[in-house]
Amino acid sequence: MTKRIVFTGGTGKAGRHAVPQLLSKGYSILNVDLKPLDLPGVNTLIADLTDGGQAFNALSQHFGFEGYDAGKVASRPDAVVHFAAIPRVLIEPDNVTFAANVVSTYNVIEGDETRCAQSDRRVE
Repeated sequence: MTKRIVFTGGTGKAGRHAVPQLLSKGYSILNVDLKPLDLPGVNTLIADLTDGGQAFNALSQHFGFEGYDAGKVASRPDAVVHFAAIPRVLIEPDNVTFAANVVSTYNVIEGDETRCAQSDRRVE
């Protein structure tokens, strides 16, 4: 079975290079970002990871309509790769950059821990 990865920030500068590499290795990718990634074979879920509910839901989503249309429960991803962030200073005010990066990272870790606890798997 294909390994499934939730990749946050796949539309960003680094993510645009990492996602195609993972896709070429045979992984199934769900990109979670504020903007869509124009890459065939990769669906993008538009989500604000500074919102804990959106972050948790992003980690427990279907990757596409295949399982959804079949009425199957969304299976848990095999991995989460978290690249989403404001990438440097002077893009937003420092307090906005700090708050967005820290809160989004916290929400992704917390959501993944909760998701893994429900399946008796460990966050690594």
